[in-house]
Amino acid sequence: MPDPTEEPEHRGSTDPDGLPASNDASRFRRVEEIYFEVAPLSPRDRDATIARLCAGDTGLEVEVRSLIESAAGLGSFLDRPALGRTADEIATGQRPSDELVGQEIGAFTIVDRVASGGMGTVYKARRSDGQFEQTVAIKVVKRGMDSDEILERFRAERQTLAALDHPNIARLIDGGVTEDGRPFLVMEFVDGQPIDQYCDEKRLRVTDRLRLFRDVCEAVHHAHRNLVIHRDIKPGNILVTRDGVPKLLDFGISKLLRGGTTAAATQAADRRLTPEYASPEQVTGEPLTTATDVYSLGVVLYELLAGSRPYHFVHRTSEEVRRI
Repeated sequence: MPDPTEEPEHRGSTDPDGLPASNDASRFRRVEEIYFEVAPLSPRDRDATIARLCAGDTGLEVEVRSLIESAAGLGSFLDRPALGRTADEIATGQRPSDELVGQEIGAFTIVDRVASGGMGTVYKARRSDGQFEQTVAIKVVKRGMDSDEILERFRAERQTLAALDHPNIARLIDGGVTEDGRPFLVMEFVDGQPIDQYCDEKRLRVTDRLRLFRDVCEAVHHAHRNLVIHRDIKPGNILVTRDGVPKLLDFGISKLLRGGTTAAATQAADRRLTPEYASPEQVTGEPLTTATDVYSLGVVLYELLAGSRPYHFVHRTSEEVRRI
């Protein structure tokens, strides 16, 4: 199921935010509403429900089915923990096979696949050149997803991580290109839990939760001092190691504040976000500043202290997210 904030392509005219023009807006919302109602259903029930909800509108039915077919080929790379399990694993109870497992990439041998989504895959790997023992995480662009936009994102992520050196940020170790031409990043392997799960399982007191959160704030502050906005701060991107050290991960959609400016325009293609933790300016497509990350940190802190999120979405449509 795709990230609903990554809005599907439309053949009609669009406004500057990349959304359908006003004359198509209500129809677009209706397509979204039907999609989110029928997506969880079995194929048999889905067909009957689509027919009922579209009420004879053939064009509407075609749009809904087209969205469902497109979604079947996509994954949600950004809306799950960086070291989480894939949907296939959860559904089948086993890991699907992967051609890269057991192969060498640079000085490392791929041991296992730990996460996979629409754009890329993260693997656990061990150093194989005999120099010394080292376990790393290797992020590789999926075959067929190596578009100019995604390749540029990988280059930007590598450049961003290279500029960051902080004990609470998963560090960049190396990078390169596989034999079949796909770029990869070699990063510190963080064996840990999302910060919310860690706090709950350890039954940490408020003071201990605040101590962990303060370390995360220091990591974000370091990024901001290097003119980097993370843009996707959430518990799944903050893993706490067995030693109780929080590590900020996944700068894949970070934004570099060029030339030391205080704001960066958010292009339509850049509006990948996690609605529950996104700032208002991310949702509306307005310029972003370091305050964007501070807002998301506030949502994480709320969840750590209150045990629930401040916002709840039913369908997670663009209109619902904007309104809430």
